[in-house]
Amino acid sequence: MRNKVDNRLMVVTAATLLSLMGGQLQAQDEPYVVHEITPVIVEGPWLVAPTADGVSIVWVTDSECHSQVEFGTSADLGRVAENDRHGLLPIGTLHAVRLTGLTPGETCWYRVVSTMVVKMKAYWPEKGLSVESPVYQFTVPDPGQSEVSFSFLADTQHGDLPRIGANLDAVDWNGLDFFVHGGDAFGSLESEEQLLEKLIHPVLERLGHGIPLVFVRGNHEMRGSFARHLHDYVPAPEGEFYYAFDAGPAHFLVLDTGEDKDDDTNVYAGLNRTEPYREKEFAWFEEHARIDERFSEAPFRIILMHAPRWGWVDGDNDRWTGLANRTGIDLVLAGHNHRYSWSPPGSDGREYAVLVVGQDQVADVRVGVDEITMKVTDADGTDVAVHSISRSEVRAPSQGDT
Repeated sequence: MRNKVDNRLMVVTAATLLSLMGGQLQAQDEPYVVHEITPVIVEGPWLVAPTADGVSIVWVTDSECHSQVEFGTSADLGRVAENDRHGLLPIGTLHAVRLTGLTPGETCWYRVVSTMVVKMKAYWPEKGLSVESPVYQFTVPDPGQSEVSFSFLADTQHGDLPRIGANLDAVDWNGLDFFVHGGDAFGSLESEEQLLEKLIHPVLERLGHGIPLVFVRGNHEMRGSFARHLHDYVPAPEGEFYYAFDAGPAHFLVLDTGEDKDDDTNVYAGLNRTEPYREKEFAWFEEHARIDERFSEAPFRIILMHAPRWGWVDGDNDRWTGLANRTGIDLVLAGHNHRYSWSPPGSDGREYAVLVVGQDQVADVRVGVDEITMKVTDADGTDVAVHSISRSEVRAPSQGDT
């Protein structure tokens, strides 16, 4: 008797499931709702972390959207890049898409497109309309070009907007290939509003949408309730705040010098793990110098970083200096000290030059095949110093193990 009941129940259940499945399959073809609402791009797009084959494009919308970048070698565009992760398109107000596979030296045209998601549901999410930016263009960095020019400033965190503007106005924006902010743009990082107001917006007013930003994290960017979101706004190719790129005759290393105190300092309440992070960075630097062909072949090797003595590394500063010496680093550009200084090769056990740019100062740098020239000026236009490093002064990287 029990078997008969079980069989009958199984038949009913199967029939019910078939009915339900049939209804669901039919419903899958129904369109989703599209509301007549258009999002707004409230900031950007801006270009970040240029390399010889790509760049990250970032922008902010006023409402939650999914996004893409249309790009190509002419204003007709023709290619599309998205930022899908794990099989899903991200939905939010901050959007970052990395273009890859670009050709060094080519002009790339692009526009960003964001489509509103009004209501996210498991089935039939409700969407809005799309907003498109104008079509912009930029030039992909070219290791084969004979010269590259950029400007470097740091430590703008203690100034109000007029002061930050004065620092940026001291930059010679004509002919720049990229712009470097050397860190400590904030006293501490507390909100998206602060990040956009005190860094992205004033920089973007000068950069436009075609000159990339290279951002070097300072120790103050590690502090504050919004510090853990910073990388989302200035994403680097390898997902860390350190990476390498080529432009003209130089191979650049962007390094992260972390905090200026150890992890156990009570002001951090046990929330910092910079020491293992810096060890990982050291290993990356060492391996990159060993295996990257361009590192060895480039006429010059330049480090962009915040603290000129490598930040807090538990007394191992000389180990970092030794690695820079062995790998043939030619120049370090840094900030942090809030005052200008110049150390030629041979100073303090360093076989490379160190230029520290003071607060309210900017360094305009030109790298040619045979010489690096650096001009430092105050924000009011007063000349501070001019330095140069010739090719005859630099050393080839060590060919052995680093």
